[in-house]
Amino acid sequence: MDISATVAATPTVGSTARYLRSKNAGPFWITIDAFCLSVEDTRAIAAAFERERDRIALMFSVDPADVLIYCLEDIMVAKVSLPRVPVEGSPDERDMHGGQAYVSLLGIELR
Repeated sequence: MDISATVAATPTVGSTARYLRSKNAGPFWITIDAFCLSVEDTRAIAAAFERERDRIALMFSVDPADVLIYCLEDIMVAKVSLPRVPVEGSPDERDMHGGQAYVSLLGIELR
């Protein structure tokens, strides 16, 4: 069975957002931004983040209540902010600038 048609038919955050980035929001928080081409895409990605809040929390080892999700329609950005675990600069921290955190959210499906 050719799964490429199935994969292509299932939009994800990575295939829908124009650009994704993650960065520090201070030493204790990280923020992930999904820049979109339309308000509809922004809403769809923010809704997917809301639906997958528990999964996102598990990915980043934080409490789901600490995962903050924003839908900024005026600038067409869906945003996730969450505590950094471990905090920036700690001995077991591996991404000092938080620049790779967005990769974990690329495969979240929009439904």
